[in-house]
Amino acid sequence: MELTVEPLKVLIVDDEYLIRNLLRMRIDWEKQGMAIIGEASDAEEALDQVELLRPDIVFTDIYMPKMDGIELSGILMERYPNLKIVVVTGHDEFEYARQSVKLGISDFILKPIRASELLQVTAKLRVAIEQEMGREYELMKLREEMKQSLPYLRERFVNQWLSDVMPEDELQEKARFFDIPISSCEPGLRIAVMEVEVAVSQAKIAAPEVYPHLSEPYHQTPQTYQVQRGPQQQQHQHGQPQLSQHQTEAHPQTVEEIHILLRMVGMKQVQAFYPQDSHTIIVMDSHNRIVVLSLGGDTEFANQVQQLQEELQHTLKLEGCEVDVTVGIGQWQSGWGKACVGYREACRALDYQAFVGKNQVICFEDLVIEGGKKPYHSDAQLLQQLQFYVSVGAGEEAVLLLERMLSVPFSDVSQFRMAAMDVVTECQRAAIEQQIEGEHALNKEAVAAIFTADHLPELKSMLEQHVRTVSDVIQAKRQAKEGNLIDRVKAYLEENMGNAEVGLSSTAAAFYVSSGHLGRLMKKETGQTFVEYLTQLRMKKAEMLLKQTDMKGYEIGEQVGIPDPHYFSVLFKKHIGRSMNEYRNVKT
Repeated sequence: MELTVEPLKVLIVDDEYLIRNLLRMRIDWEKQGMAIIGEASDAEEALDQVELLRPDIVFTDIYMPKMDGIELSGILMERYPNLKIVVVTGHDEFEYARQSVKLGISDFILKPIRASELLQVTAKLRVAIEQEMGREYELMKLREEMKQSLPYLRERFVNQWLSDVMPEDELQEKARFFDIPISSCEPGLRIAVMEVEVAVSQAKIAAPEVYPHLSEPYHQTPQTYQVQRGPQQQQHQHGQPQLSQHQTEAHPQTVEEIHILLRMVGMKQVQAFYPQDSHTIIVMDSHNRIVVLSLGGDTEFANQVQQLQEELQHTLKLEGCEVDVTVGIGQWQSGWGKACVGYREACRALDYQAFVGKNQVICFEDLVIEGGKKPYHSDAQLLQQLQFYVSVGAGEEAVLLLERMLSVPFSDVSQFRMAAMDVVTECQRAAIEQQIEGEHALNKEAVAAIFTADHLPELKSMLEQHVRTVSDVIQAKRQAKEGNLIDRVKAYLEENMGNAEVGLSSTAAAFYVSSGHLGRLMKKETGQTFVEYLTQLRMKKAEMLLKQTDMKGYEIGEQVGIPDPHYFSVLFKKHIGRSMNEYRNVKT
């Protein structure tokens, strides 16, 4: 964008033709960078001409019929503040004309009109106008730059919002500026954090041409790519590419570059999943994870994120590379200022992948037994990680971390007692969080012995035992809770298997857990997936009805929640090994 200066447009207003002609002929207007675009013989005509031609400069006589030049100038200055007006006056009108400068009139010239004076006035006007145009141009450039930077500034603001508590007035003001729809009505939000990772044996990256939906800055990298397009280059049904190794010339890249590419593609797909949804904000956090912030209600957010995770995992593929998409979801927060709490919960849930594996959607509420208190978030990273390990019952990991924490040199006894106090505090927080009560939460005798230990080896041994004890108690309670939950789910399925609508999502909703969590527990406790277990349950019931009743096959299918006769028949034969007719013919 460059500033181009065209000739300045001049309008001459005078009721005498000779004066108008004299002004036109007195100087070479073109050399002055100006062009006379029109003339007017009175004020009324001048108003029409200014509206039509939009001049930069108006030369006007003072005395004209109906309306004088001063009155005309006042009207023009009110309507067109940037217009430059020069009053043409005689000696006897000089004082009157000089007073007109107070109105904002740029200058005046005396009759008879001399070329030197006219040149001096036009030169001064040209400099003033060009300076104003330059300032307007710079302002326009700044506005354009700000417009281009707005997505980055918006993302930086959202990350600041996620990382710390922000005063309500500042939050409201910045949200309005970045067009984020937060208001006093139904304030609340829920946050998901997505981690996209790829394990690569030989780091090779796909050519940018294969990812046309990536942003331009990535395409403009100085590297040169060549792509051999062929029949193997196909588009996935969702529009995302699946790449063949024959599509690209081998261009070795670092693993981090591949990670960046995958995250960019993932970001594009997440944005496409929420098209023009002003109540869903999508940004990249400081750890290069995709953050989805949903404003307002919490009705379908978890299910949407589950669907999004499955789509991302299915479509973000490079041949020879396994792409993992893991998501942590925080609890619903009833207030705009609690975004940092929801974000920390989502990150904490994401950390739980170390125990349940990648490619999961992990809800924070599934980590807390019986809806216990929210976790304490220490500024000390190692202490926070220790609390996490203890609270999920990961005793071995907690002990290894404890050894690392206590490997630093201590200058005196008081220092390592302070470290012991931190460890005991985090264990107690973990126990309270998981609703562990009594001496398991805080064994006073054991804690007293820890705080009076005089030697670091003795202290380490007692702290290790304390960490193991609390972790083991939490793990035992978790296993008991999970086992109890599965027993109740089994009873629920036994009672409701006849309902064709019963499935993983509806059952998880009935027990207030996420479908991913329930599916993992079912697999862990029964050795079967949820669908496998429910299908087996239905087939056993169908087998019993075939033995004990004369019901027709479709009637039995309806009784066990499979109303499609053909599908029921196929399932029966697959699980029992015989068709229903064959089974009835040989039953005793």
